[in-house]
Amino acid sequence: MAERQDGDGASSIFLVGFVLGTLVGGIVGLLFAPKSGPDSRSDLLERSSRMRDRARSLGETGGEMLRDAISEGRDAAGRARGDMEDWVKKTRGETSTD
Repeated sequence: MAERQDGDGASSIFLVGFVLGTLVGGIVGLLFAPKSGPDSRSDLLERSSRMRDRARSLGETGGEMLRDAISEGRDAAGRARGDMEDWVKKTRGETSTD
């Protein structure tokens, strides 16, 4: 049985499922639409172009969010390191030079 994922893992799975569902639904809809072959191909090309643009936009947004998360993580790690160094100095009886 699959384990429940928290945080970004669940968001990633949802996003992949949403995109795949949209793709499959669009393709099935086009295949069963009462249009001629050239009209269906034209619609398919147009929709695929729009979906590619949306995917690119989502990728850029995701990249920005990832860069922000990495930056915040580095800042938090730096603060934690400083706190830990202060704690070690304090427990050893040393005084801070800051």
